[in-house]
Amino acid sequence: MRDGVTALTLSLRYSDCVTGESRKRVVVIGEDDEPIAVLLRDAVNDEGGYQAVVVPDGAMLIDTVRQVHADLLILDIMMPGLNGFEIYDKVREDPDIKDMPVLFVSAAAAQFEGELAKRQISDIISKPFDLNDLLGRVRALCPPDDGA
Repeated sequence: MRDGVTALTLSLRYSDCVTGESRKRVVVIGEDDEPIAVLLRDAVNDEGGYQAVVVPDGAMLIDTVRQVHADLLILDIMMPGLNGFEIYDKVREDPDIKDMPVLFVSAAAAQFEGELAKRQISDIISKPFDLNDLLGRVRALCPPDDGA
């Protein structure tokens, strides 16, 4: 990914998401396809009450989720470092973040139906996706703070 997308990940701090009395909901996007990552990031950031950060490498995702106090994780299945299922398993095993909602967005969803079923994953959107549908799922899984 370009340095600009990676730099956004490294520069986002928890304090960046606090505005007045309310806190923006932090959405971490695990996506290594730069055009999709930028589209998702910009669309989520354009929604009131959200701050999105892109992490293009699966190995960095869990640390980033903890660092920015993420409220929602959007994951691609096929990523470098750790794949989406490995990340999902680590999230569900971690007592501090195990209840965080996870939304899969993947072109390979049909190919991995067995893995999705085994983990009882039902929050998945197939690529190509309708951006309005995706944003609706983001709002349903992680409603914005009323004060944002």
